[in-house]
Amino acid sequence: MNLNISLKKTVIAVALSLGLNGAANAADVPERADIPAKYKWDLSAMYINADAWEADKTRFQAMLPEIEAFKGRLASSGATLLEALKTRERIESIIGNMYVYAGMKSFEDTRVSENAARFSEAQTLYSEYGQMLSFFSPELLAIPADKLEAMIQDTEGLDIYRHYLDEESRMRQYTLSEAEERILAMAADPLSKFDSVFSAADNADLTFGTMQDENGEEVELTKSRYGAFLHSTNRQVREDAWKGLFQSYADINHTLAANYEGHVKGRTFFAKARGFDSALQAATYGNAIPEAVYRNLITAARDGAAPLQRYLKLRQKVLGLETLEVWDLYAPLLEPTVKDVDFEEAKQIVADALTPLGDDYLTVYWKGFDEGWVDAFENRGKRGGAYSWGTYDSKPYLSMNYEGTLSDVSTLAHEYGHSIHSYLSRSTQPRIYGDYRTFIAEIASMTNEAILMQKMLQEAETAADRAYLLQSYLDEFRSGFYRQASFADFEMQAHAKVENGEALTADALNGIYAEVFSAYYGDAVHVDELNKTEWSRIPHFMRTDNFYVYQYSTSFVAATALAKMILEEGEPARVRYLDMLRAGSSDYPIELLKKAGIDMTTSAPVYATIEVFDDLVTQLETALAEMAED
Repeated sequence: MNLNISLKKTVIAVALSLGLNGAANAADVPERADIPAKYKWDLSAMYINADAWEADKTRFQAMLPEIEAFKGRLASSGATLLEALKTRERIESIIGNMYVYAGMKSFEDTRVSENAARFSEAQTLYSEYGQMLSFFSPELLAIPADKLEAMIQDTEGLDIYRHYLDEESRMRQYTLSEAEERILAMAADPLSKFDSVFSAADNADLTFGTMQDENGEEVELTKSRYGAFLHSTNRQVREDAWKGLFQSYADINHTLAANYEGHVKGRTFFAKARGFDSALQAATYGNAIPEAVYRNLITAARDGAAPLQRYLKLRQKVLGLETLEVWDLYAPLLEPTVKDVDFEEAKQIVADALTPLGDDYLTVYWKGFDEGWVDAFENRGKRGGAYSWGTYDSKPYLSMNYEGTLSDVSTLAHEYGHSIHSYLSRSTQPRIYGDYRTFIAEIASMTNEAILMQKMLQEAETAADRAYLLQSYLDEFRSGFYRQASFADFEMQAHAKVENGEALTADALNGIYAEVFSAYYGDAVHVDELNKTEWSRIPHFMRTDNFYVYQYSTSFVAATALAKMILEEGEPARVRYLDMLRAGSSDYPIELLKKAGIDMTTSAPVYATIEVFDDLVTQLETALAEMAED
């Protein structure tokens, strides 16, 4: 495909190309060394080699007494508090770089034990630092509010930390004594290992056998190929891929259940130890989000499941199936007619679509490719999925397993949204506010996806083009909003069981998942017995900052509205949006969204999003009817 042709022709070609690319059809996944350097991230900007990392470890350990020297002195003066905060930032910049680099290096190839060991060592060092720092918050919060305010006003340079200190003060009633905080810090490392156990099983130990592709060739089934196979027009390929993957998780269902129960109990322990009523309250309060936002989302999603089921029944009709199976949920409604999307093409497509965000935004976009931010392709042992990661001092790296589908093009836009968000916030804010709250984290990525898809829809010339794009958008909508809301629903119920003293056995977890799936999908999908084990393969359930997935849904809600504003209002909405990205964590997430034009404290935006989904289903019905007339 010529990169110089118009956006209109390019995006339609992309929308009609959902086949597997060369990598997916290959018999073997390549080794990392066989992938060209231009498609791999450049971590040497962080550490040129392992010796440099070891040097920072020595430097970090030598600096620890500096922070310990402030113990018992934080309240002595504003100058002392300011110096303590600056010292903490210097130390945390080092351990942060060590941790992130070791993690990314390990994820390049999880089979390399040396890298895995270095990441484990970084986790241990972080935990030890947390133990040493256990005095900080209790001592800070012991400073009376009026005295703290006087210290801020009387000390030049301390005012910049005002919002940070306000956030800390919110935790006053949930902060324990120094001795208790030290115990919790000591427990953090061992009680975070459930994620590592899952990751080892998920990325290194589990294999999914082989299967026949569309050409009847025997190929290895991998997680990356699984996603591509689910988009196949060959129903047997879809079924074999789905069952092959799910059966591997089902084979260790009890082990994964025991591991997840340990994780949930660990998160519940930390919440209850601090005095929260529940792990959900701890998670939402810690992010300065009203718990009602979470519960309103689930209530609205359950109430608004009818449009989802309506779409799935339309999907069944178009595919001409007696029953819609779970492995049919991603099947294209139209035959793909154009070749796969080369990664270089995908780069240009995303850039062209994101022009409404302005020249400065696109300059940063291309800068990322020039500077080695992107790790594009799958290699043996590489961690599955896609993510963006980095530190205040590093490049905002992103990793994916590109296979050439429309979904992969969208993933590129998605992960770049994260990375540019990080770049803008870190380039604008001081270190203390350089990161952003979890609640905001997915909005930039999903806004990119929404703008990409809406631009494609605008440029569609035929009913067939519109139908294909609408089907793709609805599938993205289903995954980003309904599916993530159902995951949040499951997570809330699983934690509630533990908090009620019940066991999270495999049967219990499978039962929760089956009920949730039924509530959202109704009778629109025939449920295979294996489907109830799907919870066991969702890595986000294992995050230490649990109750993460609901923020995909709330972010989808916000992104849908923000993309619409940017495309319809133009400059004013774009400025508000980019200001939000540049703000980092300098204000509370709910307030940042209000400034951008979205009020998430009510359920109105959620119901508005469901109405958009319903309207898209109607548009798809219309486009399909026009195709039938032609």
